[in-house]
Amino acid sequence: SLAASSRLDAIRSVYGVSIAHNLMTVEASDDDPSSAVFEMNGLISDSNYIAKKITMVLFINDRLVECGALKRAIEIVYAATLPKASKPFIYMSIVLPSEHVDVNVHPTKREVSLLNQEVIIEKIQSVIESTLRNSNEARTFQEQSVDPSPSSLVDPIKDLPINSSPSELKLQKLPINKVVRTDSQAGRLHAYLQVKPPIHLERNNALASVRSFVRQRRNPKETADLTSIQELINDIESHCHSGLLDTVRHCTYIGMADDVFAVLQHNTQLYLANVVNLSKELMYQQVLRRFAHFNAIQLSEPASLSELILIALKEDDLNAEANENDDLKAKIAEMNTDLIKQKAEMLEEYFGIHV
Repeated sequence: SLAASSRLDAIRSVYGVSIAHNLMTVEASDDDPSSAVFEMNGLISDSNYIAKKITMVLFINDRLVECGALKRAIEIVYAATLPKASKPFIYMSIVLPSEHVDVNVHPTKREVSLLNQEVIIEKIQSVIESTLRNSNEARTFQEQSVDPSPSSLVDPIKDLPINSSPSELKLQKLPINKVVRTDSQAGRLHAYLQVKPPIHLERNNALASVRSFVRQRRNPKETADLTSIQELINDIESHCHSGLLDTVRHCTYIGMADDVFAVLQHNTQLYLANVVNLSKELMYQQVLRRFAHFNAIQLSEPASLSELILIALKEDDLNAEANENDDLKAKIAEMNTDLIKQKAEMLEEYFGIHV
């Protein structure tokens, strides 16, 4: 390595770019003569680094040595802290009084023992464990939006040419959405989704535009003036579990475990969440908070109540051509129109429907 290069540059040139890319800085020290006197700084591999064998580069007072007890202690921390049984890469430089180092443990003087070795190892263990836990909490999953464009909806099996070889056909034997996705780098996420072919695309686009327009007119933070609704909202807030609220608010969605349970990550914990129950509670709370605040849409021409009721009655009638019940339907429409007029004040207050 170059004489003027940093430690990280030296590690990159000697051990490779992949190791240097996954290193974190650690520091520990103690200046209490009754326990231990030392200074340690180094670089350790994070939770993304995977290897089958531990690599430890240890310098004590700028001399390359080995310390079996320290090496085993660090290996135990990694095995207990990280989910994968991966072996770490450690570069560590320890400075301490020369009289605290025993170099006569091994004939080659490569293996050393330290004064107050248990205290030093315990402090280094604690710092490494804390650094590893914080690095594991900070791991993120990249999200990618899926655009169901016509090009992505084509069936890959149908796209194969007629003269495809048996090996090409064998690759498509198992649908890709049935493959277990174990790593975010294993492939693009949209390949694992089953997208239904577009039906009534224009109608769906028009409906989506109306929905977005209505959402813009609503304010979900508004609360109703009705006392009964406020009591229900207060009941929800008084029984809110702060720990669960924090978990749901700051969790990362991993994927569906089955038709009911979703896998969520919060800090270093994985949770199975019942999506059905969560959705029910979410909808219930949203309905309460938005109650009586559905913004009215002004019709260009007011619709006749009696005509609307007659249309509904005729749609329910299986024999649409029969006219013998028209008088009865007209009477039902008239009765229901009167009833709606009587409840007009309530309909406007609760649902924003102005009669």
